Amino acid sequence: MTDVPHTDVLIIGAGPTGLTLACDLARRGIAHRIVERDPVPNRASKAKTIQSRSLEVLDDLGAVEHVLRRGVAGLPVRFHEPSGRVVDRPAISVRAKESFSTPYPDALWIGQFDVEHALRERHQELGGQVLFGTEAIGLEQDDIGVTVTLRAPDGIRTVRARYVVAADGGRSGTRGLLGLPLIGETYERQRWYLGDVTGPDLDREHMHIWPSEHGMLGLTPLPGSELWQFQSPILPHTNPGIPSLDFYQRLFDERAGAGTVVLKTATWLSVYRVNVRMVRDYRKGRVLLAGDAAHVHSPAGGQGMNTGIQDAYNLGWKLADVIEGAEPDLLDTYAAERIPVARRVLASSTDKMRRFTEQAGRGSENGLGAALSSIADGETTTGLGIHYRTGPLAGPGPQPGDRAPNVSGLKGTRATAGLFDLLRGPHWTLLVYDRPEPLVIDGTDPARLRVRLISRSDDTEGEFRSVYQPHRGELILIRPDGHIAARIPAGREAEAADHLGRFRELT
Repeated sequence: MTDVPHTDVLIIGAGPTGLTLACDLARRGIAHRIVERDPVPNRASKAKTIQSRSLEVLDDLGAVEHVLRRGVAGLPVRFHEPSGRVVDRPAISVRAKESFSTPYPDALWIGQFDVEHALRERHQELGGQVLFGTEAIGLEQDDIGVTVTLRAPDGIRTVRARYVVAADGGRSGTRGLLGLPLIGETYERQRWYLGDVTGPDLDREHMHIWPSEHGMLGLTPLPGSELWQFQSPILPHTNPGIPSLDFYQRLFDERAGAGTVVLKTATWLSVYRVNVRMVRDYRKGRVLLAGDAAHVHSPAGGQGMNTGIQDAYNLGWKLADVIEGAEPDLLDTYAAERIPVARRVLASSTDKMRRFTEQAGRGSENGLGAALSSIADGETTTGLGIHYRTGPLAGPGPQPGDRAPNVSGLKGTRATAGLFDLLRGPHWTLLVYDRPEPLVIDGTDPARLRVRLISRSDDTEGEFRSVYQPHRGELILIRPDGHIAARIPAGREAEAADHLGRFRELT
């Protein structure tokens, strides 16, 4: 048995959740390792939608460009009726409301493997590397760290870390080592055939659906590839067949007509059972859980990958602050803020899947189209409406805990074109509005806190005033994850330093 060097954080699982956390820790200079039990990077589509808030996260991490190049917004739906009639409907995704003020109002259709590629490439740019073919098979923790036994390609080894994050999916082996059950239920009546296939001679500018009383068939083009994701619900009280290319072809021949669609190859095949479950807490000692390792739910609304990305984004800065000297109970706020989000997602996605499943066995577009269009909404699914107003880190003032909206049209020596340009990075941000005199805490370490003065003349279009409605001299303190920590009136500037002092030194 060979000991590997000590690290601050061991991340188990290199899917979107683990890679998001790895990128965040890497840019903060936190020593970490990330391991993945699969021998090579994932090439299955699995999730296929990335939402607005997750795009904002990838932007902040410097990983968004590949996703923007590959992803497709507003993919309309084409229904192929049993009668031969073709009915075109608008995209089932919903554009974010203007009031959210985001540079990414549209969800993008994109395979999960492309999101992972973007994050993995960014992690490598930051000096990180994923250790593939490496599985956690043992775990012991004490008051100062965690010892994890790993089965790696070159044998059994151990790693000693100050903290461990389990991001190894719904079948998390780490969760099993901790003895933490996923509490909830499995919906045996909600099962799906899934797969990545090639061959269909179809317009790739549409999602294609064949309604059938025996269960609809769906093909969604995966951008930047020849792949289509195949989906078909398994009707209740039927035994699922064994997924194979021949079996999926037979489903098309029987339900859409022989020769209507010809499948050539399949690179991933699966039977998916809807589980709605989560752990009671996201932390056990020095081990934390994120993404599907902590919660699993229906895919309706495209929330699985996105919720995991946002879990990791909430956790990253807190882990970094604790490692650099903040009180360890800061990590308790991770579960306090993210568990209510998971509960809402579980409830919402379950309801959407129930309504969709009720229509999926109909033999026409009527009803099924309406059910599909109700899957997305402009607030829950985008992730932009998530807030922590009642969480333990909410400070005084109106709407602390809300996501800080972007605004454009800023200029001046202390600002750039958009507010998100000021927030991008691992630091806290203190916005000071229309204050002519110097600010006492200005000049602190910019790696930890950046103070940005915004005058009325800097707000060229008045958008900052319209969105934030600030008072003269007001301070708006924004967390590293882009949520408002506090709004502090003029004359009470010391409260900003007091608030930050709960987490880390400023200088």
